[in-house]
Amino acid sequence: MNAWINLAAVAKILLFGLLVGAAVPAVFAAGVRLNAIGAGSPSGSPRNRVLIGVSWVLVALVLAVVVVGVVFIARDFIGHHTGWHILGAKSH
Repeated sequence: MNAWINLAAVAKILLFGLLVGAAVPAVFAAGVRLNAIGAGSPSGSPRNRVLIGVSWVLVALVLAVVVVGVVFIARDFIGHHTGWHILGAKSH
């Protein structure tokens, strides 16, 4: 550890940024692609319900990650105004 920079903290932030910055959009893109593949074609090929279902699960997972992220950022505000101290919010 340097006197000015905490390298362990920098590594954790970098890893989390790569995970959220790359993995979540990739999961969303996979969901959209599976939905397109499973939708069938205008020429009459049937819909693939399994691919459609998996695509909805992936998109719902991304939506859940986004909601948890927003709630995590606003946890102190939510705890102050509602009394619900969630995700490690400070209790005043």
